[in-house]
Amino acid sequence: MCGRATITATGEILPDRFSFTERTNTYDLFQPRFNLNPRQDIPVVHLDPDSGRLTLRPMHWNLVPGHLRSAAEVERFDREYSTFNARIERASTAATFRRPWQRQRCLVIVDGMIEWTGAKGSKVPYRIRRPDGLPFAMAGLWDRWAGATADGGELWSCTVLVGPADDWYSRLHHRMARVLAPSQYEQWLDPDLTDSAAVHALLETNPYPMETLVADRISPRVNNPGYDAADILAPVA
Repeated sequence: MCGRATITATGEILPDRFSFTERTNTYDLFQPRFNLNPRQDIPVVHLDPDSGRLTLRPMHWNLVPGHLRSAAEVERFDREYSTFNARIERASTAATFRRPWQRQRCLVIVDGMIEWTGAKGSKVPYRIRRPDGLPFAMAGLWDRWAGATADGGELWSCTVLVGPADDWYSRLHHRMARVLAPSQYEQWLDPDLTDSAAVHALLETNPYPMETLVADRISPRVNNPGYDAADILAPVA
């Protein structure tokens, strides 16, 4: 699964690497995160339904359905349901994810995924990253709730798709986020790709070579979701 992540160099989220042409104004406020948790903002590239352009936007990392009728329903849903991950096996049919699966797919941008291994009570944290430290994209889904929030705005939210772990990742966890190769970005973001079987096939064809990633043991300070500082990521022998 993917329930904790890092994005430490937001300036490395480059248009030529992730295909976007626009940034929202709110993205300029996004700060590096060393211990990013669900229900916090995470960088996302998606097709903006208003402008029709691929846009880099911070989104709430816990998908909230756009059909909810009130701010109270949104608050209750976000509090009671953990939708920061969506199982690939069920996303195309589950009520919360069915429409985003069909037309509202996105790239969730991070430079590290955090997993814990070992026995309960003595789990050891690891950060999974590219050897060069650059950001990469996890396959995600997004939605927008356009009701009147307390500040008069909209709520953009997202989830990360997870599936069974491959041989390399299974030493860390039995499930893993589906990382996309750059060659898959354009098709994954294409709103004309609406056939559910074709979307599944895209995820399963030429999977990202997870064995090319690096897993660093990191500080147990990451266990505290409220602690967000660079010293978390110093490798531990």
